[in-house]
Amino acid sequence: MRMKFLAPAVTTAFALNPVTAAVAQETRNVLIEEVVVTAQKREERLIDVPVAITAVNSQNLIDQNLVSITEFYNRVPGLQFGGAPGGNEISNLSLRGITTGGGTNPTLAVLVNDVQFGSSTENGQAPIPDFDPATLERVEVLRGPQGTLYGASSLGGLIKYVLRKPDTESFSGRVEAGANSVKGGTDGYNVRGSVNIPIVENKLGLNLSGVYREDPRYIDNIGTDPESHNVNKAETTGALASLVYYPTDRLTLNLSALTQEQDTENKASIDIASEGNFHQANGESIDTINAVPGSMVREFDQYIGRVDWDLDWATFTSITAYGESLREESQDVTYVFGPPLFGIAYPGSSDDSRIDILNNVYTDKFSQELRVSGANEGFNWMVGAFYTKEDTLLEQTLMLNDPAAAGAYQVYTSQGPSDYEETAVFADATFNLTDRIDLQVGGRYARNEQENISRTVVDQAAAPIFGLSETSVIDSDEAAATWVLSPSYRFNDDMMAYMRVATGYRPGGPNSNLGNLPSEFDSDSVINYELGFKGQLGADLTFDVAAFYIDWEDIQLQNADAVSSLTFFTNGGQARSQGLEFATEWSPLDGLLISANATYTNAELSEDIPSIEGASNLVGESGDSLPFTPEFAANFSVRQNFSINSRIQGHAGIIYTYVDDRPSELLNSDAARPRFELPSYEQVDLNLGLTIDSVWKGTFYVRNLSDERGVVTAMNRNGTAAPKASFTLPRTIGFNIAREF
Repeated sequence: MRMKFLAPAVTTAFALNPVTAAVAQETRNVLIEEVVVTAQKREERLIDVPVAITAVNSQNLIDQNLVSITEFYNRVPGLQFGGAPGGNEISNLSLRGITTGGGTNPTLAVLVNDVQFGSSTENGQAPIPDFDPATLERVEVLRGPQGTLYGASSLGGLIKYVLRKPDTESFSGRVEAGANSVKGGTDGYNVRGSVNIPIVENKLGLNLSGVYREDPRYIDNIGTDPESHNVNKAETTGALASLVYYPTDRLTLNLSALTQEQDTENKASIDIASEGNFHQANGESIDTINAVPGSMVREFDQYIGRVDWDLDWATFTSITAYGESLREESQDVTYVFGPPLFGIAYPGSSDDSRIDILNNVYTDKFSQELRVSGANEGFNWMVGAFYTKEDTLLEQTLMLNDPAAAGAYQVYTSQGPSDYEETAVFADATFNLTDRIDLQVGGRYARNEQENISRTVVDQAAAPIFGLSETSVIDSDEAAATWVLSPSYRFNDDMMAYMRVATGYRPGGPNSNLGNLPSEFDSDSVINYELGFKGQLGADLTFDVAAFYIDWEDIQLQNADAVSSLTFFTNGGQARSQGLEFATEWSPLDGLLISANATYTNAELSEDIPSIEGASNLVGESGDSLPFTPEFAANFSVRQNFSINSRIQGHAGIIYTYVDDRPSELLNSDAARPRFELPSYEQVDLNLGLTIDSVWKGTFYVRNLSDERGVVTAMNRNGTAAPKASFTLPRTIGFNIAREF
């Protein structure tokens, strides 16, 4: 059921140094390596793709112990993190300012080997995957809508994890252990390992890997006990198996199985004293006052089978995927439903009463893509078909815990099975009009059908707030068409300019039955206009510039019922986002790599948000900024590779990040406090690594050297909620030691 309580075209991710230079030897041999990506579902040099792309090399993630995109999103141009503080959903991520602050279906798609990860709807509440970098070939971030090749929910763009393929020729492996410590908190540690087994030389290969990580804790919960220190526990366990088989030189079969579990207690968010004041009365910024300790368990399993068959005249590709996920969460929501709201229903309850929500989500998802692609004289082409079916069960229970009474009231329970089914066809072609001019055209047509069953059981005393117990069934169906048109001009083999006009959409769907409030909501859509210029000058300098303008129509919003605070989705108004992205990478000396990027974004409403009678509406006027998007962000890094002797090589790097002021989320009409600005922040990171005999590797790193409390996201949305915020991790010092064989 759709119900939830308020609760530039860049060649590399430069701060991550994804394309490292070779170590200088006796002659000048520092080269910026050629990067190959699969952004358009075929292998191409990055500088040949008329799309704004950041390609992140996995080795640099390992060097800096960056294991989740939430740890390096601010180093990728145009990528933002917002929404509920402490949240870890895909809906918290956005690109190019296309966001209303979380709580809705994602505006950014996440893929694993061309398979969309997580849910197509907000009901699935899909987590951000947390991969061991050693299992990855690279991470590709595509900015701008990708609705033609990748389908729904890529309004702002997508993040694509490319898993490492097994090697059928040589046996190899890696074991690694590390530890880190956070200022004012505890220690964390991680262990991971992988092994590659060529079962049949040049025919059959297997890759196995596993990881365990415990993150350091640093938040104190003074709401339950003034001595309750370091309560934000987070543990991750995962494994990956990948098998590749080449039965003939024309046929490739690839199977992969991924499993992961994330266990957390007490989100990494804190309560703030008032709007714009990100420090509590005691002067600290890492305390929370949750009365009921929160916890969450996430598990997901994903299985992918891929077939690539060379037909001489074309290549046939089949990708079959099945995934299961669960999320079981307990959360303190006293700030939403506590006195005086529940005092109306339970007048005898104590002012010390606490309200807890149990929120469980279970999702099964199947998808199948078939496509045929080829290259003929004068053009490249691709046609395909796609199908997905998703079943989700959302269970919610609201508990009133009154210390003055025996036991607890089960105030409200709901059970909402829902299903989502989509079919689509797509085609894409690039015509070589001359030896310098190309024209890409593509289109996609998709149709989805959804059903949402809502079963609620309401305690009699709470009926004036939540209504009577009931069961309802709401269906919806809709069609959407997306397209792309992109001419490009090549100055030479290593330099191009392009124009790109592309569209994307996000599915609508049914709401839960909330009286006279809307029973369903429509899809929203974007059209992106972009000019880009990218290339490489000699062997030592790359550059990338992109200017974009995006129109966003029928924006999906999460509103709330004015009485019960139960949420629903609606469409409201229009917005626009425009900006400029620039990046460069320069290797002026042997072993030295200098990287920089900067992004300017102006994202705002272009139409007032309409009001709905009986709702606690989001409020916004034309010209109001969209949430969590900085007007300016920049990143600068320097990395030096060096050689101590023939046995020992190393690298050292420094990374500087700046994030400008950003507005908090849009407010409901009953908000007790005004919308506020999240202040700008800076961060400096250091890393140092040594490699001995090409097999022993050690890395030392410092993140947030100055221990700055950068505000990442904050919530101040409704009339009863205490403001909450999440911060950059305090200064973290750590090391990793690895042995390769």
